[in-house]
Amino acid sequence: MPDTPEALFAAIQREHPGLIMRIVQAFAPAPGERDDLYQEILLALWQAIPQFGDRSKLSTYVYRVALNCALNWQRSQRRYRDKLQNFARMPAESDPDLPPQVRARLQWLYARIHELPPVDRSLILLSLDRLDYEAIAEITGMSASNVGVRLHRIKQRLAAAAAEITHEI
Repeated sequence: MPDTPEALFAAIQREHPGLIMRIVQAFAPAPGERDDLYQEILLALWQAIPQFGDRSKLSTYVYRVALNCALNWQRSQRRYRDKLQNFARMPAESDPDLPPQVRARLQWLYARIHELPPVDRSLILLSLDRLDYEAIAEITGMSASNVGVRLHRIKQRLAAAAAEITHEI
């Protein structure tokens, strides 16, 4: 077994390119996605080298890391596609088919969102994209409970601002 991380990584690339490529082809349908996934797997393998011990064969370890990476990559791609679809369905204030009242509400909402601190702005936008607390926590690096508390407070502030507008009319 190679004695340095660099030598082990070189051995993985030299001895197991077919194994990695089979996993890539099974999980990434498009050629551009295959390149991305292949790079993700290589990065995951490099990062996993310190945890590798002689407890298993190198090929077993490569399979385990590569499959886990491919599964995570597939989940993230699915979330990304879902977000794109949600974003495409969300009306834009510049949409000519929107009734003026809806356009005005969207402008008001985006103006209030723009006034939020950057972290809160990020949280509410992710929430509007229908991501759950776990996904938002993963993206932001916060705990899911912290995301929930902060989103609750943000929504309360937005609701209070909306109530003020309603009382003024």
